[in-house]
Amino acid sequence: MRDSLILRTGSRGLAPIMLGVSLYLLVRGHDAVGGGFIGGLSAGAVVVLLYFSRGHERILSSRLLRYAPLVASGLLLAVTYGIAGLVLGGSFLAGAKFELPGGLEVAASLIFDVGVYLVVLGLIVGIMRHLGHTGDEGVTRLPERAVRR
Repeated sequence: MRDSLILRTGSRGLAPIMLGVSLYLLVRGHDAVGGGFIGGLSAGAVVVLLYFSRGHERILSSRLLRYAPLVASGLLLAVTYGIAGLVLGGSFLAGAKFELPGGLEVAASLIFDVGVYLVVLGLIVGIMRHLGHTGDEGVTRLPERAVRR
């Protein structure tokens, strides 16, 4: 991959804005179109931008961008919220609204959407990690004379 100064410089300013829009879509999704899925896709676009601007090594070396913990924690969060609604409220994903300090009212299903957000983001991180993988690392090959023809 060619090193692009314009892409690297542009991504420094654009990535935080894209991540902010992603979080806005996550929170706004309860009253309008959006939520965990579209927010996760938007956050995945940030990962793709970082992948193209900084290279595969940046994705591999990041401790925050591990796909297994992202997917596992998101799935655990979404399923736990759904089952809690089933046990406490009588229906899967039954939720209410709660008030945060400062008078901001938030839907309890935001917890479920955060789980979906993490699952989608984790899947995109996993795809990007595997796209840059050459496939030859850690593979042992048989010597030519050992292969029967």
